Amino acid sequence: MKHEDRLLSNLTAYSQSDYYPFHMPGHKRAELDFPNPWSIDITEIDGFDNLHHASGILARLQARAATLFGAQKNFCLVNGSTCGILAAISACVKPGGKLLLSRNCHKSAYHGIYLRNLTPVYVMPEMTNFGIMGSLSPEAVEAALAAQPDIEAVLVVSPTYDGIVSDIKSIATIAHAHGIPLIVDEAHGAHLPLAERCACSNPFPISALRCGADLVIQSLHKTLPAFTQTALLHLNSDLVDESLIQRFLGI
Repeated sequence: MKHEDRLLSNLTAYSQSDYYPFHMPGHKRAELDFPNPWSIDITEIDGFDNLHHASGILARLQARAATLFGAQKNFCLVNGSTCGILAAISACVKPGGKLLLSRNCHKSAYHGIYLRNLTPVYVMPEMTNFGIMGSLSPEAVEAALAAQPDIEAVLVVSPTYDGIVSDIKSIATIAHAHGIPLIVDEAHGAHLPLAERCACSNPFPISALRCGADLVIQSLHKTLPAFTQTALLHLNSDLVDESLIQRFLGI
């Protein structure tokens, strides 16, 4: 049997099993009201726009997403949140510059540091009683920025893979007092802005977009019913040059 045949048969068997998927993607293999992907898979033909030069239907889609999630500007991503994190770091920090980031960031943050030849300045999250990394202390962020005023941006992951959120509002206030943007990797929190719009009582934390973050990256496929790699980058500030975001997303 060919390797690709085993992969397909294993995927098929798993999808037909009684295992409940407590894992990504967020659609949980449910039969959703969506057409056969093969039937709607096309390229940049007339009427269907170009993601990296959006001016038509995709531009309108991104405008609706910005309104829905509460951002000034939205960019639909390919390659998941990784693409957005790389673009955000590249747009905010000059080659060879300094980036302040929590030590528990996704590996894409370290790839961005490598690609831009940046100097990382790490802040360790607090440890919880459960033995996992907790939230990032605003006081630690302030101390790091005061000690190294040439830092050009702050990057925080919130919520973490374990669901821990940081005080994004306070961290944003601190970053802005130093005249630099705050990037929030909210890959595991795409549901937070939508939960805020529910009429029922909302048990979730407030989204980074409403807490003053300048750039927020979300993986819709982690917590929402979306295909793997579906992600968004939200621009919510004038501290970041939109044209730079567009340039690096294209790259």
